Amino acid sequence: MHKAQNHIVLSDEELFRLIDATIRRERLYADSSLQRRDIMRRYGLRRQHLNEILNVYASGQGFPAYINSIRLQEAVSMMKERPEMSITDIAETVGLSLPNFRIQFRKRYGVNPAVFRISQQA
Repeated sequence: MHKAQNHIVLSDEELFRLIDATIRRERLYADSSLQRRDIMRRYGLRRQHLNEILNVYASGQGFPAYINSIRLQEAVSMMKERPEMSITDIAETVGLSLPNFRIQFRKRYGVNPAVFRISQQA
């Protein structure tokens, strides 16, 4: 259980859902300088506790992999909803440099972003 700033006690699962919703709603992932300590500070968590929560509720991903998975999910949505946006603009919008975006994208989806986009339009 975790005591939030307003003294409501949250289970680790509820805390993960709150953190995840905040990262997505406030687009914290879009900040390329977002770090684990930013989330730790915001929610009053120790590093080990945040790591344990991510291990259980984010499929065993560490913080960087978890944030990058959100970035890639958002990028895929943008490719589908905003076909006029360039891959470079999408990468920057989700908080990744173009080279890192291409690497992360290929690792997750098995193709580069441009090929993926074309396959989605077919």
